[in-house]
Amino acid sequence: MWILIAFLFLLLAAVVILAPFFKPAATSAPDVSVDPKLLALYTKRDQLYQAIREAKFDLDTGKLSPEDYERQVTRLKRQAASVLKAIDKREANLVPPEWDARIESQVKAARRGRPMLRPSVASASAGERARYCPKCGARLGADDRFCPACGVRVS
Repeated sequence: MWILIAFLFLLLAAVVILAPFFKPAATSAPDVSVDPKLLALYTKRDQLYQAIREAKFDLDTGKLSPEDYERQVTRLKRQAASVLKAIDKREANLVPPEWDARIESQVKAARRGRPMLRPSVASASAGERARYCPKCGARLGADDRFCPACGVRVS
């Protein structure tokens, strides 16, 4: 009986440990199923970035002279800039302009209605200066030695 229980616990532990290996990998790449040309541009951008890193490595190991490195990196950066511009152009077409305008108007409305996070120092009376946590910005009491919000020690 004990052997069966031990075997079940071992089986359960193996399932818990191995479960992440059977899940599909989450990708952080943007959805380019609409535009395969965009995928090619992303690939080209990554290749150029890798080439710049390799040129730096070659300079550090002495395979490239500083003059050759500068010429090569300047050329690669120009190519990367043109690829990034092409990516920006293609990505701009993915989002309809009316969505962008609606988002911008909502951001402006939220900024207009947002209260100030901290009262200005000028508004505090000369005898009573408000203190704030340097880490999270929470208001501190006159005799607080630790922030009540995040717990960091304050002077």
